[in-house]
Amino acid sequence: MSGVEAQDRPADAVICIGASQIWGPPVEDAQPLDYAAALRALRALVLPGGRLVYGEAIWSATPHPAATAPLAGRDDEYLTADALREQIRAAGFEVVDEDNASVQEWDVFEAGYRDRFTRWLEAHDADHPAAGQVRRQYEEQRAAYEEGYRGVLGMAYFCLRG
Repeated sequence: MSGVEAQDRPADAVICIGASQIWGPPVEDAQPLDYAAALRALRALVLPGGRLVYGEAIWSATPHPAATAPLAGRDDEYLTADALREQIRAAGFEVVDEDNASVQEWDVFEAGYRDRFTRWLEAHDADHPAAGQVRRQYEEQRAAYEEGYRGVLGMAYFCLRG
């Protein structure tokens, strides 16, 4: 069930992958991700000795303007894996295992994300009124990733014990 629905129902096993923003400021506010608020809420959901699979965006390399521009435009939007690990421990979790998405895994993710534009274009005539906008969205996403945050924005996965 959704984490928001489960807030009063602790469990032995909880999964939160790329969803910490539900415990922080609205995404539209373009504020840093509130990992601490998410981890506190998740800690309350995990029974003593239970497990949490926690995956979240991190800076894999030092952010630069080309990397932050297509995101929220902030170099403090995300943490490094080391800083996130500190917050995990401060929230009362023990790190049992950890892994990071590779650049090749990100390439597959991003290609899949852009594929929605490709599928739309294949399903519609080239002279459809929205075709130009869809092509621009595809190109903007491709450029944001390939010329911006590729290799800079990462994804860390942790197996945690409560």
